[in-house]
Amino acid sequence: MAYSYNPKYYYDGKLHQLKPKLTAIHTYQLSDGTLIGMFQGSRGSHPDLDFIVRLLRVGENQTPFPPPHLFWVADLIIKAQLHPVEVKEIIDYYIDFYTHKCIPFNSVDERSAYSPITVNHIKTKYAAINVPNTLPVDYIALIIELFCYCEKRNEGAFMFKELLQKIKAYTEGKIDYMDLLQGFK
Repeated sequence: MAYSYNPKYYYDGKLHQLKPKLTAIHTYQLSDGTLIGMFQGSRGSHPDLDFIVRLLRVGENQTPFPPPHLFWVADLIIKAQLHPVEVKEIIDYYIDFYTHKCIPFNSVDERSAYSPITVNHIKTKYAAINVPNTLPVDYIALIIELFCYCEKRNEGAFMFKELLQKIKAYTEGKIDYMDLLQGFK
């Protein structure tokens, strides 16, 4: 399916940022047409390897923005109401990925050669948990994978992993949605 995007921000198959002017290192198109761009960041102990994620929705008047964690967390809350076992499996999968398989980028070339490794598995295995008017499961997979890499590159960072553990606790009925969302503003 052909999608239409704001031509100021998407051209030549890449997502672009205007201020400061940057071209995405990687641009990913999701199953609903949403574009996710990985741009050069500047934070942490390895600013040359840091990256920022920007999202561009379908539509000629849309503008890119950094997607807040609240988007995918709230989406998983919704999905968990209908598919609690599957959402717990996804979170367990990403906790394992974060802990045992995610090796942070060690060079700019390694980051440039990066291709998502979990998205197709999650998209295929959990396609049935897509709920109308929510994010596609490949969005959840890509965003979680990218944030795993980002946090693992910064020694001592732990907030993202803790968020995954809180979502797991939610899927297990150990905390409610207010406990899960506490801290988001």
